[in-house]
Order: sequence, then C-alpha cells, then structure tokens
Amino acid sequence: MNIDEILEEVLDDIKPTEEEQRELKEMSSKIINKINEIIKQNPKYSVIIDVVQVGSTARNTHLRNNYDIDIFLVFDKNTEREVLEEIGLEVGKKVVEELGGEYWTEYAEHPYTSAVIDKYSLDIVPCYRIDWGEKIISAVDRTPLHNEFVKRKLEKNERLCDEVRLFKKFLKSIGIYGSDLKTKGFSGYLCELLVIHYGGFIEVLKNAKDWKIGEKIILEDIYKIYNLDKNYKFRKFDAPLIVYDPVDINRNVAAALSKDNFCKFVFYASLFLKNPSKGFFYDYYKHVDQKLEDREHGALLTLKIKRDKDIVDDIIYPQMEKLQRSINKIIEENEFVILRCDVHADEEFCYLSWEFLVYELPNVRLREGPSIFKKERVERFIRKYDKYFIRDCKLYAYTTRKYKNVYELFNDIIHGKLRGKISYPKYVNPENGVICKMYVKDTIKVAE
Repeated sequence: MNIDEILEEVLDDIKPTEEEQRELKEMSSKIINKINEIIKQNPKYSVIIDVVQVGSTARNTHLRNNYDIDIFLVFDKNTEREVLEEIGLEVGKKVVEELGGEYWTEYAEHPYTSAVIDKYSLDIVPCYRIDWGEKIISAVDRTPLHNEFVKRKLEKNERLCDEVRLFKKFLKSIGIYGSDLKTKGFSGYLCELLVIHYGGFIEVLKNAKDWKIGEKIILEDIYKIYNLDKNYKFRKFDAPLIVYDPVDINRNVAAALSKDNFCKFVFYASLFLKNPSKGFFYDYYKHVDQKLEDREHGALLTLKIKRDKDIVDDIIYPQMEKLQRSINKIIEENEFVILRCDVHADEEFCYLSWEFLVYELPNVRLREGPSIFKKERVERFIRKYDKYFIRDCKLYAYTTRKYKNVYELFNDIIHGKLRGKISYPKYVNPENGVICKMYVKDTIKVAE
C-alpha cells in the first residue's frame, strides 16, 4: 500500500461524517444564539462586544467523535478584570441552565464555565478584545485572532483541513499531541500553522525529517501583515522549534514542545516516510511501549504520593518532575544506575517511578580524592579516610557505603531524613509517599 492509499484510508476513519458536522453546527449556533439572547436581556452584559466560536470544531480541523465546542465571550478592553470574571461566569451559567446542561467552574488565569449538554462538551471563556500585534491583557486574548487567521487561510483551501486532521492523528498516535505541561507536545494551532506553511501533512514530514534543534519557521503572511522586509530581526528564542505567531510575532507558538518530543517527531517523520504504514496512525506509542516492555527488567520502584484533587495537571506535572530531578541527584550520588524514570498522576495519586540496573550494591565504595600535589586537601582527605591509595597521582580511598540498598535510600526519603538535600515542591511532598515495588507508566491519554 502506497502513502496516498494509506492516507485515504486513515482519513476515511478520522474525518467527521456529514451528519456529525451538521449536528455540531446546529448545536454551536443554538448556544451562540442563546448567549446573544441573554446578553440583550441585561444592559450590564453590554461589555461583551462579540461572541466567537473557536477551536478545531470552529475551524473544521477536528477529528471524528470530537464534540467539543469552545465559545469565547469577547469583552471591551476597558472592562475591569473582576467584572469580566463575574459576568463571564454569570452568562455561562445561564446559557447552560437554559439549554438543560450541567456546568461547573474551571480555573486557568481566570475562571471560566465548563459544561456538558447532551453529548457535547462546552467551554465558555471570557477574554479581552485585542488587535493584531497588541499586547494581551489576559492569557487567552489571542485565541479569537488565532481563529480568524486560521479560518481565513483554510477557507481558501479546504483540502488543508483534512491535512491537519491527518497531522493531528499522526501526532496523537506517537503520543505527542497536546501543549499542556503533561504532554509537552504540539498544540492544535501549531499543527494548523505548520500545514498552512508547508501546504500539507506529507510536506510537513518531508521538511521535519531534516529539522535541527533551534529550527525557525516564519510564515510568509507575517511579512505581509506587519509590512516587514526579509532582513527584519525577529526575537530570539531558546527552544528546539521556533514558530513565530502571526498574531504576535514576539511569541513562539511551539514554546511548550519539549526537546525529547521535538526529536521524537523528527525521528518518526523520517521513519514513516521510509516505511509508510497505517500503524503509525493507531496508538503507535503503545506498540513501541509493548516492544520495550518485552525484556528482562531491573529493580522497579514507585513513590506513590496522595494528590490534592484541586491542583490541576499543569501544576502537578512540573512539580512531580522537579521532585524527581532532585531525587535523581541523590540516587546518582549514591551510585545507583537509573535505567529510566517517569512521572504520572491520576485523580487520587502522583506516581514517581524508577527502574534501576540493580537494587543493591556491594558495601564497599571508592571515594576519589585530590591530587597528591594539593597538600592541604591531601591532609584533610587522609584524616577522614584511612584506607587510601594513590592512582594516577590522585588519592583514592575505600569506604563503607551509606546506602547498600536503593529501597533503604527511599525509606529515608519518605521519613524526612534527607530533607534539605531534596527540593520539596509545594504540592508533591515525598514524606507523604509510599514505596511500591512496581513501575507506573503514563497511558498518554490526549484530548484534541
């Protein structure tokens, strides 16, 4: 099967049906009409100057069975933040109640309404009206402009909508779709910009296979929108991939992408082009994981820590990673070899997992000392260690190991005996942990 045949079959699987598209449009219109009706009923809601549907379902780049509807309430920029938050939640609540759904409040930079109405997931988010290149007031203010730019480009070439779908499906399958701090991958907007820039999914892969760390991408539209010449010096970013935002050229759209995930994409882009297969679009990361797990294992250990349910993933994951890096330094200082490590969280617990080459080491340890020509340091060293010898003009000493067993080391960690040597993040305290002889692997569930 050649690449064109593979892509055609995958697209048949992932493209929303006509009925699905029609129902989605009807529900989106129903929600927007209801919002506008509510705004007209109360003069204090006049600070909402526009209601915009955004996201992949608005831009026709969503995958089949995606029933997410994102609506932005665009406020006059002179509106006070407290008023924006209050009215945003008030309108969101009324809309959902009148349409017979269930709602709750989510929190990002400011609170917004999430809801379920029948089979549809709904977010109603307040933001400020800004113009192109204008400084944002809140973190989500660029989103309506992102939507405007992408819709305008895709409406000129509807084929690109399907190309974006293929790109998203490929990234989901290899486990790097999503710009949240858990996934550190490609956002939907980044996917759309890359397809627009290169002209298609395969064109993205053909270019990506030759990318290097620090790759820069500047869409041609940017020069036209801001009337820039080709010698314009864009802001520098220290990132594996830099994609300048047409809405704000001082922003890198790919800022969330980790170095590891950048390299994964470059690698799998090349691998797919050399050996195209439908398998690359269907949970490929699970196939890779299964292959890696089919082997002899070293010593497994997981630190299981109770999680505060009110703390979102975008806070929990960086804190778990910070704690694991800090613990890794202690592990390496004690000469235990880490084969791999991961972090994962579910609704109740944080899991910090390790696999070690061995769990137990000999009691003897070799301590490296100073050059014999460093007289003061030599004196201190031989006062401290009596079983010393000379090798390559340096002192070495045989000592007794503090931790012979890695589980003993972790036992001291959870009992607070290494406090001060380990950085304790605010919401992930190792002293609340339980040691388990197992490895918890993240299932990499990503939403569009």
